[in-house]
Amino acid sequence: MSIDFLPSLAITLSLAAVALLPLILLALSHGPWKIPAPGRRFIVSAGITSVCWVGFMFLPGSPDLVDVFAGGLLLATGFLAGFTLWTLVAWGFTLSMLLTLARHPCRLTEQEWVHGYTNGKPVEAFARDRLGVLFRLGLAEARTGRVVMTPGRGRRVARVAGVLRRVFGLPK
Repeated sequence: MSIDFLPSLAITLSLAAVALLPLILLALSHGPWKIPAPGRRFIVSAGITSVCWVGFMFLPGSPDLVDVFAGGLLLATGFLAGFTLWTLVAWGFTLSMLLTLARHPCRLTEQEWVHGYTNGKPVEAFARDRLGVLFRLGLAEARTGRVVMTPGRGRRVARVAGVLRRVFGLPK
């Protein structure tokens, strides 16, 4: 009995459809097709990806129903993973707070940092809770009453997040 490790055509095309999602998101992030609202942008991207996937399933050599079902599960998994990453990049509160530190080259007091993030709105209790997350993840630390980004991990995560936001046309 031989085992074939190559995926079927339906599975391969489903994986290709999953790979289309970030490309479509990128296309809808800039230029004439830009969709400004991040939530709507993801939904439209997922819809276009789904239409492409359905089109792939009608290519010659009609796939088995089991392969179509498995491909649909792969697509759904891709949407869940993509949406998780998208929400972190587009709306991540803690990540946005880290980027506030990245935009200020000097050390900030906690009050200055909260004011820089919230544009003066009073959300200190919530901001301090989120700051605790940055501390636990090793992305920021307190030094003599000041909040600073950790030089290694914090700086790398801020750079990647900043690049992803620019690539996908999201606000800083």
